[in-house]
Amino acid sequence: MTFVEVMVATSIGTMILAAAGSLMVYNARSLAALSNYADLDRYSRTAVDKITRDIRQSPGLTSFTTNQIQLTSSSGGTISYTYYSDLQQLVRLEGANREVLLKECTNLVFTVYSRNNISNTWDQFAVGDASSAKLIKLNWTCTRSIMGQAVNTESIQTAKIVLRKQD
Repeated sequence: MTFVEVMVATSIGTMILAAAGSLMVYNARSLAALSNYADLDRYSRTAVDKITRDIRQSPGLTSFTTNQIQLTSSSGGTISYTYYSDLQQLVRLEGANREVLLKECTNLVFTVYSRNNISNTWDQFAVGDASSAKLIKLNWTCTRSIMGQAVNTESIQTAKIVLRKQD
């Protein structure tokens, strides 16, 4: 073998190894992205299920802001859901029990409405006090990073939940 043949073979081998390495990194990122999507979806579904159950079984809303709702539980206690933007967490608090429902949540908003629809729309009237609340709308966005880049986003666009046990 001549020196030129060795250089050509080395160049071809290097290109093949670079392509294989690039494909391996791409596959690893894709697997991590799929795993993140599955995790975000699972946490979002669990949070919606718990919030929906508590709201529907609650006799009434005690207080609300855009980042917190406080409900009367069916047993007479208090359940609150609070979004901490600095920690990027949604926390459920019932008595002394504290449970983090969502992590890496970049945005969360509670909006409270009356049950009556605005004429010629599907929207409801926003309320000013908790006693007239009949419907709670949730909107949040959770994001995960892979190798320092925010690439996965699971977003619950609209979840409107009716207070069923209310008069």
